[in-house]
Amino acid sequence: MILPLGIIYTTRPPILITSVRSRTGPTSPMRLSGIKLAGFKSFVDPTQLPLPANLTGVVGPNGCGKSNIIDAVRWVLGETSMKNLRSADSEDVIFNGSKTRKPVGRASVELIFDNSDGTVGGAYAAYAEISVRRELVRDNSSQYYLNGSKCLKRDVTDLFLGTGLGGKNQYAIIEQGMVSRMIEAKPEELRQWLEEAAGISKYKDRRRETESRIKQTRENLARLNDLRGEIQQRVEVLAKQAANAEKYKEFKSGERQLRAEILALRMRQFDAQCGGHESSIIELDQALESAKQRVSQCTDARIAAEIENKALGHTLNAEQSKVYEAEAALARQEQSFQHAQELKQLKARELDQINRQLSELDARQQREQQRLEAAARELVELERRVDTAERNEADSQSALIEAEDGVHEEQRRWDGFVQDAETPLSQTEAERVRVQQLERARFQADERLKRLEAECAALNIDPVQLSLSEADRELQSLTDELSTAEERLRTIDGDLQQVRDERTAAETALHETRQSLQSARGRMASLETLQQAALRQDDAGLNQWLQQQQLSQCPRLADALQVDDGWETAVEQVLGGLLQAPLLPDYGQRVSTLLEGPKSGIAVLSDQAGRGSNGLAAKVSGPLAVLDLLNGIHVAENLTEAAALAASLSPGESVITPDGIWSGRQWRRYPRSGDNQGGVIARGQLLKQLKAQVDSQQQQVLEREQVLGELRGRTHAMEQERRDTASKFDQLRHRQAQKLAFRQAQAVRLEQMLSRAEALGSEIDGLDQVRTQQIDELEQARGRLLAMEQVAQELRDRRTQMQQELQKKRDAVGRARLALTQAQQARSQLQVQLAGQRSAQDAMAQALQDIAASRENLQIRKLDEEQNAAQLDAPLTDHAEHVEQARAAVQLAREGLRAIREQVEATERALQAAVQQAHAAEVEKDAALERVQQARLEFENLRAHRESLDEQIAETGFEREALFAGLAEEATLPDWEDRLASITRRIERLGAINLAAIEELEEARGRDNYLTEQHDDLHQALETLESAIHKIDTETKELFKQTFDRVDTVFRDRFPKLFGGGEAYLELTGDDMLNTGVRVMARPPGKRNSTIHLLSGGEKAMTAVALLLALFQLNPAPFCLMDEVDAPLDDANVGRFCEIVREMSQNVQFIIITHNKITMELAQQLHGVTMQEPGVSRLVSVDIQKAVELATEQGTQE
Repeated sequence: MILPLGIIYTTRPPILITSVRSRTGPTSPMRLSGIKLAGFKSFVDPTQLPLPANLTGVVGPNGCGKSNIIDAVRWVLGETSMKNLRSADSEDVIFNGSKTRKPVGRASVELIFDNSDGTVGGAYAAYAEISVRRELVRDNSSQYYLNGSKCLKRDVTDLFLGTGLGGKNQYAIIEQGMVSRMIEAKPEELRQWLEEAAGISKYKDRRRETESRIKQTRENLARLNDLRGEIQQRVEVLAKQAANAEKYKEFKSGERQLRAEILALRMRQFDAQCGGHESSIIELDQALESAKQRVSQCTDARIAAEIENKALGHTLNAEQSKVYEAEAALARQEQSFQHAQELKQLKARELDQINRQLSELDARQQREQQRLEAAARELVELERRVDTAERNEADSQSALIEAEDGVHEEQRRWDGFVQDAETPLSQTEAERVRVQQLERARFQADERLKRLEAECAALNIDPVQLSLSEADRELQSLTDELSTAEERLRTIDGDLQQVRDERTAAETALHETRQSLQSARGRMASLETLQQAALRQDDAGLNQWLQQQQLSQCPRLADALQVDDGWETAVEQVLGGLLQAPLLPDYGQRVSTLLEGPKSGIAVLSDQAGRGSNGLAAKVSGPLAVLDLLNGIHVAENLTEAAALAASLSPGESVITPDGIWSGRQWRRYPRSGDNQGGVIARGQLLKQLKAQVDSQQQQVLEREQVLGELRGRTHAMEQERRDTASKFDQLRHRQAQKLAFRQAQAVRLEQMLSRAEALGSEIDGLDQVRTQQIDELEQARGRLLAMEQVAQELRDRRTQMQQELQKKRDAVGRARLALTQAQQARSQLQVQLAGQRSAQDAMAQALQDIAASRENLQIRKLDEEQNAAQLDAPLTDHAEHVEQARAAVQLAREGLRAIREQVEATERALQAAVQQAHAAEVEKDAALERVQQARLEFENLRAHRESLDEQIAETGFEREALFAGLAEEATLPDWEDRLASITRRIERLGAINLAAIEELEEARGRDNYLTEQHDDLHQALETLESAIHKIDTETKELFKQTFDRVDTVFRDRFPKLFGGGEAYLELTGDDMLNTGVRVMARPPGKRNSTIHLLSGGEKAMTAVALLLALFQLNPAPFCLMDEVDAPLDDANVGRFCEIVREMSQNVQFIIITHNKITMELAQQLHGVTMQEPGVSRLVSVDIQKAVELATEQGTQE
C-alpha cells in the first residue's frame, strides 16, 4: 500500500487567530428581514413573517403555534436535537394532517437577512440579501441552501459562528427554560456563552478541526510506520533470499563439478574390478565340473540302499499289524471292565444323595406348616379391621353429601341474586358515564363557542386578487424552463453513472491483470533459471563454443519436443544429455564444418521434424533424429506389464514405463532422483505457457490502461456538465418555489377568508342550540343517577351478606371431603394388606403340597436304585479274566515286531548315509553353479554400470579425459561423496530459493525510500499543526480575558438599572484562561445572599436578562428571539425590562413572543398567530405605528 502525500492536505488548513477583536461599541449586524414557513409543524400553508421593525411582537392564545416559530428558527440553523424541537422524530416537524387536511410531504423554513451594508464578509459580501433555507422530505434526509444553492450543514453553522446563533450555546434565542439554565448553569457551561459572545466558538471549532487533523495525521503516521515496518521486514527477508539465491547458484555449480568427479572415481573403480572378474569365472567353471562327477557317484549308492530298505519295510508292516490287533483287543476288554466299576460307584452315590434330600424335605415340611398356622391367625384380625374401616368410610360419605347439598342450595340463591342485581348496577354505571360525557361535551361546546366568537371578531379580509394573474404567467414560464433542465439533468445522471460503473470495472480489471502478470513473471523467472541450469545455458565454455560456431540462436532439443501427457519422465530417461543438443537447420552442410566439439562435450541434431508411429516415438513430436532413437523402445503402463513384455523383446529392443523404469532382456535401468535433467520437458512446456500468458496479460494491461484513461476524461467532463446543469436547475427551482409559495399563499388566503366568515356565523348558531340541549339532558341524567345510586347501595349490602354465608357452606364441604379422603385411604391400605396376607397363605399351602409330592418321588427312586446296584456284582468277575488273556497276546506280538525293527533300523542308517553324501555333493554342485552365475552377473553389472557412468559423465557436460586428468591419485570415492553430501546439505539448509528475490529486493528498497520521504512530510505537517494549536490557545486566552472584563463591566451596569439598585458581577473559578469557569454573583437591593440559587424565580429571570443583554451589547446577534421571557416578572419589573429592550433596540432587532400587555405596547409591529382551523396556524399582522396614525386620523375627522 502506497500512502499518498496528499492525505495530509485533504481538509481545510487551520484558521489562526491573527488579531484580537476590539470594540468600542456594538456594531450593526445584518438584520433578519423575514421568515418563510411551509409545511413546518402547524404552519402547513406557505406563510411569510415580515420583520421590518426592530421591535416585533408575536401574540396569540396558548396552543396556537407561536413557539413553532422558535422551533423553525432553531431547525433552519441546524438543530438536530428532537428534544429541543419538541419532537419525537425528525419527520415530526412535517405537518402530519388534521381532521380536515391530509399530511404533507415536505417541510421548508427560510430565513432572509438584509446584508445591504455588507456586514457579512467573505464570499457573501457582494450579496445584498442572504437567505438560509432548510428542507425536509419524508423518508429522506434534510437539505440546506444558501442563497438558493445546496450546501452542507457545516456551511450554515460556520456562517453564524461567533454571532450568538452558532453552536449549542447560542444566546440569540432566549426561552424561559434557557433563562433558568443560564443562571443555574455550571461555571464551565456559563463560560461557553461568553465564548460565543467573544467569537471564540468559531476558533474553538477550528481548534477541534485542527486537533482532528492532528489525530488523523498521527493515525496516518502510525499506519505509515506499520507499513514501513512491513516493508523493512520485507527488505530484510528479500536480502536474505537474494544472498541465498547467490549462494544457491555457487553451490549448484560446485555440486555439478563434484557429481561429475564422483562418476569418474566410480568408473576408475569399475575398470579395476572388471579385470579380476574374468579370471575368477574360469576357475569357478572347473570347480563346477568336479562337483557334477561327485553327485553322480553318490546317487548310485543311494539307489541300492533304498531297494534293500523297501523289502524290509514290507515285513515290518505285517508284524506291526499283528501288534495293533492285539493292543486293540486288550483296550476293549479294559474299557468294559472299567465301565462296570464306574457304573457301580455311580449307583452308590445316587442312593446317598436321595437319602439326604428326604431328610431336608422333612425339615422344610415342618417349618412351612408352622408359618401357615400363624398366617391364618393374622388373616382373621385383618378382616375385622377392614369391616371397621368400611363403616367409617360410609359415614364420611353421608356427611359429605349432606354438606354439598347445603352448598348447592346456597349457590342457587346467590346466582339468582347476581342475576337480579346485574341489571340495576350496570344501568347505574352507564348513567354515571353518560353524565360525565355530557359534562365534557358541555365544556367543549363552551370552549369552542368562545374560540369561534374570538376568531369572528378578529377576522379581517384584505383584497389579494390583483397579484394572482401576474404570478400565474411567471409560474408557467418557470415550469417550462425547469422541465427542460430536469430532463437534461436526468440524462446526464444516467450517462454519468454508466461511465462511473465502466470506470470502476476497468480499474478492478486492470488491478487484477497487473497482479496476475506480476505473479506469472516471478514464476517464469524462477523456472527460466532452473531450465538454463538444466540445459547448460549457464555453461560459459559451451556458450562460447556455440557462439564461435554461430549456433547460439539455435533452439535446444528440449524446447522443440512435444510429449504426450504423463510420458515426460520416460522420454527424459531415454534422451538424457541429448535434451541439451542444439538443432541445426541445414544439418548436412553445417555438420561437416564442425571439426571438433567443446571440451565439455555436446551433441547436435537436425531440426527436421516428424511424428513417431510406434513405441515411445508415438508419444513424441519432434526431430526425426530423436524419433529414430525412440522407435525401438516399447511402452508399458506399469512395471508388471513391462516385465512380461521384456521376455519377448528382440535384440536391440527395450521397454519403458511412464515413471522412467527402462528394461531390456537382461538389464533394467531406474531413473535417478535429484537429477538436474528431471522435469526439463515439462518445465519447458510450462515456460511456453507462462510466456504466452505474460505476453497476453501485458497487452491486456496496455489496452485497459488506455480504456481507463479515456473513461476518466469522460467522467471529468460529464461531472462538470452536471454541476453546471444542477446549479441552473436549483436556481430555477428556487425561483419557482418562491413564486409558487407566493401565489398559493395569496389564493388560499383569499379563498379561506371569504368562506370562513360565512361559516363562522352558522357554526355559532348551531353551537348555541347544542349547548341548550346539552344542559337539559345533563340535569335529567343527574336526577336519574341519584335514584339509581340508592338502589345500588342496598344491593351491595345484601351481596356482602350472601357471600359470607356461601363461604361458610363451602368451608363445611371442604372439611367433610377431607374426612372422607382420610377414611378412604385407611380402608384402601387395610384391603391391600388383607389381599397380601391371603396370597401369602395360599403360597404356603401350595408349598406344603409340593414338598409332599417331592418326598413321594424320592422314595420311588430309592427303591429302583437299590435293585440296580445288586445286579452289577456278577459281570465284574468275567471282565477281569478277559483282560488278563488279552495282555498275554499283546506281549507276544511286540517281541516279534522288535526283532524286525532292529533289521530295518540298520538298513535305514546305511540309506541315510548315502542320501547325506548325495545331498552334500548336490549342494556343492549348486554352490559352484551359483558362484559361476553370480560372477558372470556381477561382471555384466559392472560392465553395464560402467557404460551408464560413461553416459552420465557425458550428460554432465564434462569431458571424461579432463576429469580423469584433474583427479589426484589419492582421491577416494568416500571423500568425494562426503564433499557432495556436505554441499547438498548446505543447499538444503538454504531452503526454498526465490530466484527473483534480487529484483524484488531493489523494488522493495525503492518503496522503503518513498515511504521514508512520506514519513518526513508527515512529521513536518504534524509540527505545523501543533504550532497552530499553540498559537490558537495563546490568542484565545487574551480574547477571552478581554471579553470577560467587558461583559462584567456591562453586567455591573445593567443589573442596578433592572432592579433599581443592588449589585452583580462575574468571577472566574480558576487562573487558566483556556478552561476556567465563570460564576454569576447577584445581590438585589436589600439582600446579602451568598449564592444566586437563593434568589426567587423572578429575580433569577431578571438577572439572566441583565447578563444576556450585556452579551448582546458586546456582540449583537443578527436578531434576538424571546419566548415569554417576561412571564415570571411583575408589572414593575416588566416595565424596567421593556425600557432596557427599547434602549437596545437601537442596535439589536428583537422578536418577542409574549402574553403581557405592557410588552405588547413596546412592539412597533404585532403579529397574531391564530388557529381558527383546528391544527393549522395562520398569521395576522398589524403595524402599530400605522394603526395609531389611522386612529388619529379617524378621531380628527370625527
